[in-house]
Amino acid sequence: MKIKYSLLSVAVSGLLLAACSPEENSLPGIDLSTQQMNEGNGFTVSVDTETNYVTFNSLLPNSKTIYWEYGPKPEEGADFSVSGNFVGTTYKVGIAFPGEYYVRMSAVNAGGLSTSEPAYFTIEKMNTDLISDPTWTILTGGVGKSKTWVLDMDAQTGKPLWFNGLKWFFTPGMSWDTFHAADGSNYIDSENWAPANAIDPSHEKDWYWTADFPGNSWICGIQDYGEMTFDLIDGANVTVNGNKGSFNMDTKAHTISFTGVLPLSCGCDNDIATYCPTGTYKIIYINENALQIMFDSGSSDQTPFSMNYIAKDYKDNYVAPVVTDIELPEDWRDYILPKNQNITTFKFNEDAPFTWFDISGKEEIKRSFDARDLSDMVLQFNNKAKVLTVTDPAGNATDIPFELDDKGNYVFASDLPVISLSTNNADIVFGSADCKLQILSYEIDDYSGDVSELLLGARLYDAQGIFYEYQTYRLVKQTCSEQERLKVILGFADTGWAFAQHEAIFVTGEGTYTFTLTSDMGFNSQDPYLYYIDICKLLKKHPNADMIITSIKRDGEEILGTRETFTDEAISRQVGDNAVDGRRYLLNPWSEESAANTDLFKFNSTFEVTMRVVYDSGDVVLHP
Repeated sequence: MKIKYSLLSVAVSGLLLAACSPEENSLPGIDLSTQQMNEGNGFTVSVDTETNYVTFNSLLPNSKTIYWEYGPKPEEGADFSVSGNFVGTTYKVGIAFPGEYYVRMSAVNAGGLSTSEPAYFTIEKMNTDLISDPTWTILTGGVGKSKTWVLDMDAQTGKPLWFNGLKWFFTPGMSWDTFHAADGSNYIDSENWAPANAIDPSHEKDWYWTADFPGNSWICGIQDYGEMTFDLIDGANVTVNGNKGSFNMDTKAHTISFTGVLPLSCGCDNDIATYCPTGTYKIIYINENALQIMFDSGSSDQTPFSMNYIAKDYKDNYVAPVVTDIELPEDWRDYILPKNQNITTFKFNEDAPFTWFDISGKEEIKRSFDARDLSDMVLQFNNKAKVLTVTDPAGNATDIPFELDDKGNYVFASDLPVISLSTNNADIVFGSADCKLQILSYEIDDYSGDVSELLLGARLYDAQGIFYEYQTYRLVKQTCSEQERLKVILGFADTGWAFAQHEAIFVTGEGTYTFTLTSDMGFNSQDPYLYYIDICKLLKKHPNADMIITSIKRDGEEILGTRETFTDEAISRQVGDNAVDGRRYLLNPWSEESAANTDLFKFNSTFEVTMRVVYDSGDVVLHP
C-alpha cells in the first residue's frame, strides 16, 4: 500500500496548498473528529440495488474539500485495495461485481487531513451492463479473463512495433475528444486526419509530438519495463510488475483510474504520481493491439505525455517486416522517364508534403507536424542530362547528378542539400543519409495518363546504423494546366453482366453534370441489373464532397421522386471499391429496397442522370 499512500499524500498536499490564501500562513477551519467524519454524521452511502450505482454524499459544510476512496472489503488483516477515488462533495459510481465493499471519506482540516472509519456496503448481484462497453473487453479480454500489455519497445533494439515510439508529448488539456471525430475516425488510423473535425476542435492548432524512439533515444533507456495485466475476474483488477491493485474506467469520459498501483511506465513513479495525483488518467487511443494513456497534470507548466502500450499477444506474435525491394509496376520507367519529356518538374503537395513509410513500403501511422511554406521549393529532374536541380524555399539552386537504378532508386553522385520541412520538428528535413531516394509509389492522372504525384523515400537509420523507415516526400508534378480532372465511371449492367461501354467522362470542378446512357452501348437496356456512378479520387482532396442527384430522365421523362425510395435522399451515398472514390448506387441488386426500383431503369433510347458535384458540403456524407 505504499504506492497508494504516496498518491494520497501528493493529492492532499495539492489540496492543502489550494486551501491557503496568499496572505495567510495558517490553515483555515477546525479539525474534525473521526466520529464527525464517519458514516451517518459525515456522509451517507446509498446503493441502488437495481442498477448497482452507489452514491457517496458528504454532509459536511460545502467549504470542506472532500476526498473519497472506495474498493473491495479486505480480508481480516489485509490492506485496503482501492478501486477508485474522487475529489468532490458527491460521488456516484457503478460497481459491476457482487461483493462486500468499503468507502472512506477524507476532508482537509486546519491540521491536515481527517479520514473516516471505513463504511461497508454490499453489491448483491452482477450487472454486466456497467462493463458492456467494448472498451472493457478490448482492455481486459472480457469478464472472467485477463489481458497483458507492455510498453511499445523491443528490449534488445529499442524498436517500437506499433507506434513509432513509447512516449509522445502533448499540449495541456488534450483528450480523447481532441483526437477522435464523432464518426470514429481518429488521429492515428485516419488517412487524412483533420483536427477541425474532432469532437472537440478547440485544440486544432495545438502542438503535439509523436516522438520516434530511434531518433530520440534520450527519452528512456532500452530495456524490458515489464508487464501490466488487466482482468475482470471477481472484480476490476490490475497487476503491474507483480504489484496488485484495482482500476475503473469511465468509457464515456475515456478515463481510467488506478489505485494501489501506478501504470506501467518508463519513468519515475514520483513523476507519474505528480502528473495525476488522483490516480485518474486519460485514454486517448485504444484498439485490440494498442493503447495510449495520457498523463496530464492540468498545469500549463508541465508538458503532458502518453505512455504507448501494445498487447503482449501482439508483441509475442509479431513478425517483423523483411527489408525487401519496393515492388513497382513493370512499366514504371515509362511514366517516371517519359520519352517525350526530358525535364520533369515537381513541387511538394500543399496538403500533405511529407509522411513516413515502413521498410516494406507501407505507409505508417500518421504523425501530425506543421509544414513550413514550401510553395517555392522545386525539384526539377533533367532526365536526359541526369541531373536533379533542387531549389530551396529561399531560391538557392543545387545541381546533383544522378542515376536511376533498376529498383527505382535515384542514386546521387553527392549529398542532397538538407532543407527543413517543418516548423515544429527540426528532424523533418529534405535530404538523404545515403545519397539515395527510393520511388515508393506514384499516381497516374486518369485524364492525361501522365504521372500526377510521386512519392520518394529517404532511408532513416537508427544509432546502430539499422534502416528502420522511410522519410517520404509527396511531390506533385507541375503541368501547363492546373485544372482538376476526375474520371467518372458509369457502372450499368444487365442481368447477364454485360456492361455499358461509354467514352471517358471527367468532372473538372464543382458544378452540374449530366451522364447519359444510350441503348446502343452493348448491353440490354430492357434488362437492368445494377447502376452506379463513381467519381474517381473525389474524396482524396475533398473528403466532405457530395454528389447530389437533381434529375433522372428515362427516354426524356423525369422519374426522380416518383417513389419514396427513389429520391436523392433515399438513394445511397457511399464510397466506391476504392475508398477515395465517391459513389451513388442508383440500382443496387444486393439491396431489397433499391432492387424494388428495377423497373424504373428499363429504357428504349436514353437514360440521363443529372448530378451537382459539391466539393465541401460541410460534413462527410459519402460513407464507407
